Amino acid sequence: MPDTKLILASGSSIRKQMLADAGVVFEVITSHVDEDRIKSTSVKETFPERVIELSKAKAKEVSKLYPGALVIGADQMCVLGNENFDKPLEFSKAVANLTKLSGKTHIQFSGVCLYKDRKLIWEHSESAELKMKALSRNEIEAYIRLDDPLQCCGCYKFESNGADLFENIVGSENVIKGLALEALLEALDKYN
Repeated sequence: MPDTKLILASGSSIRKQMLADAGVVFEVITSHVDEDRIKSTSVKETFPERVIELSKAKAKEVSKLYPGALVIGADQMCVLGNENFDKPLEFSKAVANLTKLSGKTHIQFSGVCLYKDRKLIWEHSESAELKMKALSRNEIEAYIRLDDPLQCCGCYKFESNGADLFENIVGSENVIKGLALEALLEALDKYN
């Protein structure tokens, strides 16, 4: 049982599931930060720095509202070269994203942090490298219909059928799913 209230400042269903599966007791309070504004003001930073900034913005906002609580902020960025692949939200954009990623190696960056009483107490950035199989348009469209990944960074659900799209990965599957879970659990042991 945690010593202090623990809050996940993210509406991500997979992050929620990952923490619950790890036996962490927490509640979800989604932040409402303007992610597009943060992304547009951090373009000179590296992708690991950008994903941490997004994570910190979420946790800081929720921490202001819940004094004494330990707040987890997390975010993820899918990057090919210098291009960031946001959630596609619509079918045609999903097809375009997966077409660009097809046959290429890209990186998933995961940022996670802890805030308490409006103060950053821990932050971590981790990445994983993924080589996608060369996919035909028919395969791409069939996959999108199968997994409906329109709300997913990079346009695939690795935790579901999306794992089948790759011929090679280097790094943690948890990072690919959107949370550097191992590092976070160590931090929770230390700070909670």
